[in-house]
Amino acid sequence: MDLYSMLAGAAAVIALLVAGFGVFAAYMAFGARREAVRTALGRWTVFDYLILAVFLIGTLFLLADAVGVMKDRDAYPYYHYGYLLSGLVYNALAGVFLFVRLGMTFRLLGEREETAAGAGSGEAGTADAGAASGGAALPDDDHREPHQA
Repeated sequence: MDLYSMLAGAAAVIALLVAGFGVFAAYMAFGARREAVRTALGRWTVFDYLILAVFLIGTLFLLADAVGVMKDRDAYPYYHYGYLLSGLVYNALAGVFLFVRLGMTFRLLGEREETAAGAGSGEAGTADAGAASGGAALPDDDHREPHQA
């Protein structure tokens, strides 16, 4: 087995893992565990690093192929340029989605920090009010969302 076959096999396995994770995340996001998925998407995970690696390796291979085609134009048929162009477009779209995912992660992280900062100042006032009235706060008060009755 030559090196190119091993690289192609490794790339196929990684791409299938990444695609499977994407399908699984989409399935879970529209299912009953929506809040759990939202919490999970708020973190940068191992699969995000795999997507970044696939994006960077794909870009590297496409650019190396483009340089090879430019150096020896007569060795490649004309439709090879179309393959390169479509590969670069698909790879650029993958990069855009990767950066959208990174932006979602930062946005969810910012929302969590704002909620924690708002809840931190609100909890002290709630605990003081409960102690002042002589009654203890309900046990689930700490776990309620701000707009929940």
